[in-house]
Amino acid sequence: MKKLVLVFKILLGVVPFLPLFVDAIFKTNIRVSIMNMTMQWSLLIKVPILVMCISAYLYFWYAIFKEIQNGL
Repeated sequence: MKKLVLVFKILLGVVPFLPLFVDAIFKTNIRVSIMNMTMQWSLLIKVPILVMCISAYLYFWYAIFKEIQNGL
């Protein structure tokens, strides 16, 4: 059971990086396209979006670990 939980945690941790993996494996330009588009934005837009994404990612992990801990 603990191995299954560990595999589940690892898979969930990899999900946000899937576009980068796809970009590296299939040699697409997803990352470059996103960077070119967002480089035109001002810092007043980029910084809050970055903070919100990081906060959402951390909260997601906190909620998952809390549920797993309560389930064990």
